Amino acid sequence: MIKFNSLVKLHYSISNINNIIFESTFDSDPVLVRIGDGTLPIKLEMTLYGLEADNEQIMTLQPKDAFGLRDENHNKTLNISMFPNIEMVKMGNIIEIDVKEKDGKVSPGFAMIKQVNEDSVLLDLNHPLAGHEIIFKVKIINIDE
Repeated sequence: MIKFNSLVKLHYSISNINNIIFESTFDSDPVLVRIGDGTLPIKLEMTLYGLEADNEQIMTLQPKDAFGLRDENHNKTLNISMFPNIEMVKMGNIIEIDVKEKDGKVSPGFAMIKQVNEDSVLLDLNHPLAGHEIIFKVKIINIDE
């Protein structure tokens, strides 16, 4: 049974309510997740507690319970010269960025290019799925306690 610190091999998919799949492992190798290490957003992780090997589950989660609500003020403006590949600087593109946490730790994150000006780029720092109701589907393959 899945509990805190379990090492879980699973397949998962994240889609919107119109069944547009954003991410899925069902057509590839399953992933290995340590419960409680922050790999999965805590609200998604909480849906796994108590599941056992071979269990499947489909959950519909509200934005606040998945990737959070959108914060229209969560933006950052960068000088366009900070982008090594100017070809990628297009409105609507999602780019990977380094995010500095409150404890000083740096982790990868994503941002959407919201506006491109002559010498600056406005980034939307909300998670791309923030504000969206999602369907989280999992199939548990194996659990190491």
